[in-house]
Amino acid sequence: MLKNNVYSEIFEDYDRDKAFAEKSAEKLKQRLYEKVPRLNEIEKEISAKGVELFESVLHGGDTKKFEDFKNFSNILRLERQTILKSMGMSEDTLEPQYKCKKCKDTGMIGTKKCTCFNKRLAEKYYQLSNLGDILKRENFDKFNYNIFSKTPVDNNTSPYDNIRRITTEVVFAIENIENAPLNMFFYGHSGLGKSYMCNCIAKALIDAGYFVIYMSAYKLFTTMTNVRFNNATTEEREAAKLLQECDLLVIDDLGTEGTNNSTNAEFFDILNTRLRANKSTLISANLDLGDLNRTYSERIVSRIIGNFKIFKFIGNDLRMH
Repeated sequence: MLKNNVYSEIFEDYDRDKAFAEKSAEKLKQRLYEKVPRLNEIEKEISAKGVELFESVLHGGDTKKFEDFKNFSNILRLERQTILKSMGMSEDTLEPQYKCKKCKDTGMIGTKKCTCFNKRLAEKYYQLSNLGDILKRENFDKFNYNIFSKTPVDNNTSPYDNIRRITTEVVFAIENIENAPLNMFFYGHSGLGKSYMCNCIAKALIDAGYFVIYMSAYKLFTTMTNVRFNNATTEEREAAKLLQECDLLVIDDLGTEGTNNSTNAEFFDILNTRLRANKSTLISANLDLGDLNRTYSERIVSRIIGNFKIFKFIGNDLRMH
C-alpha cells in the first residue's frame, strides 16, 4: 500500500534527522572538549559517579547515596554552565539540536504520533496530490463570499446564498468523513468556483492527514486508457495505483476529455471501485445534468445520482472580478 510506503519514508527521514542531530552534537562536544578539557572532565566525573551509584543500588546500598549523587552532579553542572556562559553558550548547546524537541526526531511520543509527524505526513501528501502551491492560494482561509452576487438568479436563489449553503454542507462532510465518504458532484458553467471549492476541500483533508489525489478528467482518462492498452509510462502506471488508493480523488473538468466506449468503461471502473471501497470522490463538471446523461453511460449516471451529493454552482463568471 502506498500509505505504508509514505509512512516508511517519513520514519526514514526521522532516522536521518535524528542521526544528524546527534552526530553534530557529538562533533561540537569534541571540539569544545579539545578547547576546554575541563568540560570533558566534568562529563566523565558525573558519568563515573552515576555508575558508582547504580552498582551501589544493585547491591542494596544506602539510599542516601541518591542525595549525594544529586548534590555532586548539581555542583559540576553549575561549573559547566559557568564555563559555557563565559563562552557565550548555554548547556543546551551540548545537546542534540533536534528539529522537534517534543519527540526528539522519532515521530512518536510514547505510543502516539507526535504533531510533527502529522505535519510531515501532510507535506508528503501535498507533494503527491498534483496540486502543488495552488492550495496556498485557494483554501477556506482565503475564501471570499463577497465576490458572489446577492441578486437571485436561479429558482429565486442568489449565488451568495447558494455558495453559503454548499460550503455549510461541504464543511459538515469534511468533519464527518470518518463516518461517511465525501462523494460530491459539482456542476455549472466555467468560472463559478467549482475548482476553487475542490481545492479548499483537498487542503482541509490533506492538513487533517488524508491522502488526496487531484487529476483533470483528461489526464485521468488518458492515463487509464494507456494503462489498459499497455502504452503507459512508469509514471502513468504509478498514478493509476494512486487513483485507487487515495482517500479522496478529485476529478476536475469532467466533460472536457472527449468520451468513447473506452473512457466510459474506465470512468465506471474508477467510480465503482472507489464506491465499493467506501473511498471519497469529488467531481467538478461544466456539464449540466442533461449533458451528463447524453455524454456518459446509464451505469455512470446512475452511480453519480445514486451515491453523490449534487451541487449546482450558479451566477456569473467570477474570474471577471
